[in-house]
Amino acid sequence: MKKAEQQFVIDAFRQLENEDERFRLRRNLRILHYTVITLTIVALLVMLIPPFAHPFYYAIVLVSLFINGLVEWLMRTQREQAGAITLIVWMNLGIWLILSANGLGGDLLRMTQFAATTPLFVVIASLLLGWRFSGALTIVNLVFIFVAYLVFFTLFPTDRGLFKDTTSLFIPLLLYFVLLWAAVSFYQRLLAESRQRLNQARAQLMHDQILRHDLEIAHALQRRMYPRLPAQIGNVQIAARSEAARETSGDFYDFVELPDQRYALVVADVTGKSIPAALMMVMARSILRAQMMLHPSPTAILQATNDALCRDGAFGQYVTAFLGILDPITTTLTFATAGHPFPYLRRGYQIEEIGHGSLPLGAKPDAVYEEMSLRLQAGDQLFLLTDGFFEERNANRELFGFDRLTVLIAHADPRDPQKALDEIWEAVSEFRGSREQSDDMTAVVLQVLSDHEPSPLAQRAIPVGATTTADH
Repeated sequence: MKKAEQQFVIDAFRQLENEDERFRLRRNLRILHYTVITLTIVALLVMLIPPFAHPFYYAIVLVSLFINGLVEWLMRTQREQAGAITLIVWMNLGIWLILSANGLGGDLLRMTQFAATTPLFVVIASLLLGWRFSGALTIVNLVFIFVAYLVFFTLFPTDRGLFKDTTSLFIPLLLYFVLLWAAVSFYQRLLAESRQRLNQARAQLMHDQILRHDLEIAHALQRRMYPRLPAQIGNVQIAARSEAARETSGDFYDFVELPDQRYALVVADVTGKSIPAALMMVMARSILRAQMMLHPSPTAILQATNDALCRDGAFGQYVTAFLGILDPITTTLTFATAGHPFPYLRRGYQIEEIGHGSLPLGAKPDAVYEEMSLRLQAGDQLFLLTDGFFEERNANRELFGFDRLTVLIAHADPRDPQKALDEIWEAVSEFRGSREQSDDMTAVVLQVLSDHEPSPLAQRAIPVGATTTADH
């Protein structure tokens, strides 16, 4: 996912969070709103009792009912924040009025009781409007209470003195306010950080899901690029298999029928793994196929491909390749390698590596490649492998190595290329054990039959193209 796309996802989650925040604000405001209405109605009923009846309190209750109606209208018009500010300010103002009335009446106890309820609005403001608004409300309340006590002890002085009387009641409230605001602010901060982490986790999860989906598509597209191998070409059978270490592979094999009735066979390995290697693999495959139509020999094809990769830039990646051209009439394989592991020829009881050393494709302009011609005989098996086989490691970090691979080839099925291929694969997998596959693995096996020998693949009624990739 590109940076702009990831930012878009984060912005989308942030918008969802804002919508969720509005929903929470609407829900909490509605609960508080109806609670205030209920308390107002209860207060109105209490004031019907003669000892509690007072015109000042009636006025406060009537204004409160008006404010409740205003808040209800603001909620219905989806202006929840304005409604929350209105309700909190009015509730706080109502307490101030009652506190002031008791202070002017000389009732210090009831004045202090109402002053002690004002921190409740700090908590409510924090839940509805955040720690900044509750902090501002805390400062305003502290200033008002200090002034209220100052006025009270000015009107009703004692022997202790104005400053001492005021501070003795104000300081406990100051500490109460500060500690309460610090607690709710800390809670709000933790909540905001947890939401931020949650959004980042959601964005990363979506990024991973999109990437996984893209890789699955890339894997499916890459599988379609593997050719459908014919069950038999003359007296030659071919079995092939490829497995990626990750979702996509830098290994590939290809099989192309040339205009002169010969067949080109490619086994190649791009340095690296996953997406970069897969992209380079597509590029190399396309160039090789194009050059096969223009040049008759493996060396000419490899040289032209190498020049194209060096000219176009391979981004520091190289391609090792085996390229052979099979003449089914003469059973002759003409081939060249470009930095690729040599083919293993199994003839009778002998195993031989054949080929000439050379540089990978894209490593150096004007690289020279040498070709060989091999006249295949009845019973011959030719194993074309990428380095993922002998570079595989087990739990003890031991390499599978060339020696084990040579022994394994010597004991593989001598008549059935598909069985031989499966036996090699199973042995390497068993050696690897529970470890993850460390590199892409690709193998092609050529089997030469005698003129009258039946095809093992045909006997098993394997259809054309059944020799496949990682689905085995």
